[in-house]
Amino acid sequence: MLARTEPDTRGFAGSSFLRFGLPMLAACLAGCASRPDPQPQPVPEPAAVAAPAPAAPPPARAPSASSAARSVDAYKREVAQRIHDISAERVFPGAPPNPLRSIVVVNVAIDGRGGLIDARVMRDNGDSELTRAALESVRRAAPYAAPASALARRGRVEFFETWLFSDDGRFQLRTLAEVQQQ
Repeated sequence: MLARTEPDTRGFAGSSFLRFGLPMLAACLAGCASRPDPQPQPVPEPAAVAAPAPAAPPPARAPSASSAARSVDAYKREVAQRIHDISAERVFPGAPPNPLRSIVVVNVAIDGRGGLIDARVMRDNGDSELTRAALESVRRAAPYAAPASALARRGRVEFFETWLFSDDGRFQLRTLAEVQQQ
């Protein structure tokens, strides 16, 4: 048998790695070790710091302790009236125009004490500004009057409410809206 005279170039044990790779690896490691620490960035003076964003509007006043409503529809009207009262500057008067700019349907869930559990958009037309406005109005009006315990199912009262938006971005809730203009 003849002895093999070719160098073994397979794997890390090969002579190519030892000749070229090992010195490069050592140089990289040495360069990392000798790099100076980064200089700390100066902290801006308090006067140079931007003012904080304006705070959210204060929470709505607390409602009466409990609702007089004896049906989910009657309770839904009380909730709609509270949303209209708290968001009065965003509510348009009179009958809704035809056509509407947007319609947003929200599934509203309220716990037995009147706290908002969830407000979930079920339908909109993609106008994210008005969808946010609908959700904001239901959140701003919380807490609500505590519903009668007979209305609660699994500790909550749940219903759909529809926001009808005019061209100027103001709304009415369908529960309280007049008949739409022709």
